[in-house]
Parts: sequence; C-alpha cells; structure tokens
Amino acid sequence: MFLHLLWIEKVVEMDAARLVSFLQELADNNNKTWFDAHRPRYQALRQEFTELVGAVIAGIGAVDAAVQELDPAKCIFRINRDVRFSRDKSPYKTQFSAAISPQGRGVNMPSYYFQIDVQGELLIGGGMYAPAPEQLANARRFILAHPERLDQLLADPAFHAAHGAIEGDLLKRPPAGIPADAPHMETLRRKQYLVGRSYVVQELADDALATLLIERFQATAPFILWLREAVGAPGSSGSPGSNGPDPLPVDIF
Repeated sequence: MFLHLLWIEKVVEMDAARLVSFLQELADNNNKTWFDAHRPRYQALRQEFTELVGAVIAGIGAVDAAVQELDPAKCIFRINRDVRFSRDKSPYKTQFSAAISPQGRGVNMPSYYFQIDVQGELLIGGGMYAPAPEQLANARRFILAHPERLDQLLADPAFHAAHGAIEGDLLKRPPAGIPADAPHMETLRRKQYLVGRSYVVQELADDALATLLIERFQATAPFILWLREAVGAPGSSGSPGSNGPDPLPVDIF
C-alpha cells in the first residue's frame, strides 16, 4: 500500500475556530481600515497556518520527494484579492489556502490543495483545474499509451477510500482522434483532473487537522504522481511563487 503514516515529533495545532471567526468578521468588514486594525490577529493566524503547511509538506514528502524541500511561504496564497478585472472590489479573500507542488503556488501544474473558508469548510483535494491544451493532449496520449497505469491508480485502496474517482468537467464527445471504444473514455473526456473532499473544520480537534491533511494527501499522492507524469514538464504559463489566480478556486466541488 502506498499510504505511510507519519509521526510528527512536534504536535502542530491550528485554532480553526479562531480562524473561521476572523474570516467571518472579515467578510462583514471587507475593507482596508478594518483589516489594518486587526492585522495582529491576521498575522498570528497566518503564522499558525504557515506552521501547519510546513507539517503537511513534511508529511507529503514522505511519499513524494519532489516537495520535501519546499518553503511553506511559497505555497500559501496571499489574502489580498486581485480585483483588477473583477466587479467585486472586496480587497481580501475570505479563506486561507495553500497549493503544494514542486514549483510552489500559482503554477499550472498538478498540486495538492487545501483551504479553510469563511463557512468553516475544509476542502482537501488536488489536481489541475485548468490544464492548458498541450497538457490535456499530453495526458490523453499518456492514458492511451499506458492504460494500465490508470488502472493501477483507480484500484489503489487508499486513493479510492480518500476520493473515489477523478472528477472534472467533461467533453460531450470523445476528443478528436481518439477511438470511441478507447479504455478510460470518461477520463479521456475530462477537461479537468480533480479530486477533493470537504469536512467541517470546527468538528476537528486543533491537533487533529495536520494528521487528517497528511493522511489524505498521502492517499492523493499516487494521483498527483500519475498526473505529473501524464501532463509533462512545466510549461511557460505561470511562474513559481506567483500570486496569480488560485489553481483550485473555492467553488469547484
């Protein structure tokens, strides 16, 4: 079995109830004046979140060596929103989120992703929300050439227990040039490659959050490793450490 349990020497706690309370107040007062007045609260919560992301990276690194040396700060999204092309000019996001990939956050490559939002929803997932056409073509060629690799992934008991299946928007018909009877047609028709599951974060003990994230991401690793190979090397879109759009926005699941 791919899943390995990681024993964390230092218990990492995240006061999720305090975070959700802050986000709810922020949603009601989404302006710079309020945020500046409550910046010390934000900074304390961000420090807790950074320590949580560091523990999660260490846990994923036990099964995915490509992320072992990541700096947590390079995986955490800024709370500031990019409002240049949005009708909603609220300056701040109402979730804390992180994307973990070898290139850090904000790149269009397979990533482990989690967020805690204003409603207290903890989303644990990953994949690719908007693969480029070249990446989709690479993935489809890989599936056709190596159907047994996808068979192996979907049969993995830890992956199946954590996520069940690969999700994402579908083409109405088979992609051009792909036989209608090709194996794994549903995955070949995908325009996105996503997995994810939601939890109520307030129902978790403060010291249980890191353990849950690590267990779920270790179960997600076979999918991320498969997808990383399927789509190929990083392209020119996005740059490591950028603060562009979140690769897995809040409303995908």
